[in-house]
Amino acid sequence: MSETETGITSNRNNIEALIAAWTAMVGRLPGNTIERSAGVATSFAHVPLPLLNLSILDRAFVDGPDFRGAVGVARERARACRHGSLVAVCPAWAPAEWGDIAAEEGLRASLNITGMASDDMAPPRRAPPPMDYRLASDPATAADLASVNAHAYDMPVEMVECIANVHLWSEMSFGVVGYVAGRAVTCAAAFVIGDMIYIALVATLPKAHGGGYAEAAMRRAIQYARDAAGPKRLWLHATDMGRPLYRSMGFSTGAEIPLFEFADQAGAH
Repeated sequence: MSETETGITSNRNNIEALIAAWTAMVGRLPGNTIERSAGVATSFAHVPLPLLNLSILDRAFVDGPDFRGAVGVARERARACRHGSLVAVCPAWAPAEWGDIAAEEGLRASLNITGMASDDMAPPRRAPPPMDYRLASDPATAADLASVNAHAYDMPVEMVECIANVHLWSEMSFGVVGYVAGRAVTCAAAFVIGDMIYIALVATLPKAHGGGYAEAAMRRAIQYARDAAGPKRLWLHATDMGRPLYRSMGFSTGAEIPLFEFADQAGAH
């Protein structure tokens, strides 16, 4: 497999941003397992939310057996987690036959994410909607942030209760919840991690889509982070649904990184 130098830089930066973000976020939760070796960077919070139990294939693979070996490492680590977990793959780093190998190893597609970055955002396209903002610095607001994510992504509330853990919202983590008429309708989080500000947990209740709420909450979270840490490159990994919003805000698109789950290990063990 070959890449241009530009491609290597783009893929490397995208993967390293993802690894740094998950290491930092998962590392704040009690009982975590963080390991990076054999071509796999694993950050397991050991919580019901599979997204916080993530193994990332972290390098370019020379051939099929090399790639299969890393998938095998990810499988063994997944077996040590009693909850469902995910595996992130950068296709540009994988051999041509990687899809066949993934299927043979029991990986099935779960979610597609795309690395996106910006040194500065485009100006807002419209005035922000009227909304009250609260930081997730107390259990009640953190619980609202988790609830908005649950309803936005159609997940059981108990699956996402883990992101209400106060350990996640320690210093240099800014979870913003937006309220309309006293009801939490949107949220976004900005984490200061090394030389970046990482954006995550952007969500809006389905009935509130199109009102500019997510963008407003995201800009507010970024401002809190910049006020605390100064200007840093902004990073996020977008779902296909969220990508158009982030592009409109001035984020450039990088590597696509599909997420997979092992079919025989999905859900609780």
